[in-house]
Parts: sequence; structure tokens; C-alpha cells
Amino acid sequence: MDCPHIKSYLLSIEQLMQDTLNAEDERIYGLLAPYVMRGGKRIRPTLALLACGATGGKYESVLEPAAIIELFHNFTLIHDDIEDDSEFRRGKPTLHITHGLPMALNSGDALYTLIWKKIVSLNLEPAKLLELQKLYANAFKKVVDGQGIEISWIQFDKFDVSEEEYFQMIGGKTSALIGLSCELGALFGDGTHNSNFREFGENIGAAFQIHDDILNVTGDFEKYQKEIGGDISEGKRTLMVVHCLKHASAADNEKLISILKSHSKEKKDIDAAIALLNKYGSIEYAIQYSIKLIKESKLAIEKLPDSVDRQSLLSLADYVISREL
Repeated sequence: MDCPHIKSYLLSIEQLMQDTLNAEDERIYGLLAPYVMRGGKRIRPTLALLACGATGGKYESVLEPAAIIELFHNFTLIHDDIEDDSEFRRGKPTLHITHGLPMALNSGDALYTLIWKKIVSLNLEPAKLLELQKLYANAFKKVVDGQGIEISWIQFDKFDVSEEEYFQMIGGKTSALIGLSCELGALFGDGTHNSNFREFGENIGAAFQIHDDILNVTGDFEKYQKEIGGDISEGKRTLMVVHCLKHASAADNEKLISILKSHSKEKKDIDAAIALLNKYGSIEYAIQYSIKLIKESKLAIEKLPDSVDRQSLLSLADYVISREL
């Protein structure tokens, strides 16, 4: 989504990230700048800027905090790719494919430690810095916990995942960081709408993840820039899978579980799994659920004074479930 009025500030965040990485030892951090600068939607820093502006703050105040969130997001992508053995990220080979597992793993670890160095060095008054550190720590833990829950399902062959368990997982893995972006922006605004913006961001985050999962089985590689059907090969318990397993016949239930457990990358297996998701209306169910989440997200900020930033936040919420990339 294009927000022309904050474009220069997003470019400043890009420069901050690049400068931060380029200032470090190239032997350790040299892989990171090209990886981070591959692009991406930059939804998290965009949300931080808009939430700050919508609550009366100055964009400049959130440049560094927002850059830190985006760097953390990229740290999680590096480790996610290793954990999932993904081949592509943003249309290019993943770091562990091009540089090997040890180098990719250490680069991710190095980025994580650098992030915390930047957090404790932010030039803020002590009380605000402490509050901000707690927000980062809480959200970062939720992200790792959410990823751990998902990995445990695969590790222990758990397929009887309820919707409640699914939303607990993505509430950490995806929603926590997007919620943090919005809450952080409001903190640097008037500081009185933090919980509203966290709710707004967490609902957007859940819708974002569901839509991403939908794209993974319905998208086009040239647009999506990741393997189509990769979630099926990885055996992921998406909302579509949870819904399908709940409603499928015993035979179809067994068939879908067998494909997911096999971690097959064969097109015929992936197509068979997608056919089952369509047969039981699971893709359409996920589409409608993401629409519901976006409607709920908008309610959290409906009482804010009208402004270009508020309107941009509402438009961005719609973009989350309409994007093709």
C-alpha cells in the first residue's frame, strides 16, 4: 500500500537499517544488509508511523524504534526459513541455501543481539525507555513462543488443533509484532490510545497471517515470491487446514493428514491437498474470517479524530486482505 505523505520517513527507516548493518564487521554481518534490503511490504514501520501521526506525534520520534521492529522481523524470517527449510524469500534464494546453515544461523543470531544493543541505546528519558524495552521484550517473546507452538505441532504430529489454539499461535507469531508496531506508534503520539492501537494491530496481524496462508495455496509465484503450496509441504496447520480437518469425512481427513505428514513437494500431492481445502469450503471460510477480523480492527480506532493518518490506517487494514504480494 502506498502512503505518499510518509514515504520520505520510510526511506529514512530503510537508510537507518542499512547504516546500522553496514557499520558492523562485514565477516559477521555482511549477509544481512542485502537480505534486509531485498524489500518487503514494510507494513510494521508503516503502521508505527501512521499510529504515531494519528495520535498527534511526530514521525521523527519513531524512526529508530520502527527500524528496530523491522530488523527483528527480518531476524525471524532468517530463522523461519531455516526451520522450514524454505528455498525462497522475496523471490530470491534463502540465506541458508546460498551460504549454508552455520553462516545463516549465526547471521540471524548476530542480528538479534545487535537489535538489543540498539534498544538499550535509544536516546529516551529513562521511564519511557524502560516502558519501551518492556514492550519489545513482551512482543519478541510472544513471537518466539508462537513459532515454538507451531513447530511443536509438527514435531509431535498434532493435528487435532482447535481454532482457539490456532489463534493463540498466530497471536504470537504474527500478531504480536504488528500489534507492537501500532502500540509503539501510539506511545510516541499522545500516549493515551496504546491499548486501542495494540488491538487494532493484533487483529490486522491475524488477518495478515490468514491472508498470507490463503495466498500460499492460491497465489502466483511471480507475485507471491515464495513457493506456492510451501505451507502444505511444511505440514503447517493453517486456519484452512484446521477447518478442513474438522469438517472432512474420515477418509478425506486421513488423506489430508497423510499429505501434510509426508512433507511432499510433489505437485500432485499439493494439488490434492488444495482440492480438499476447496471441497470443504475451507479457503472461503478463511477469506471470510480475515474480513471479519479487519472489521473488528477498524472499530478499535473509530473514535479517533479524522486525519490523513487515520484514513491511511483504515486503508491499510483493507489492503492486508486484498494484497496479491
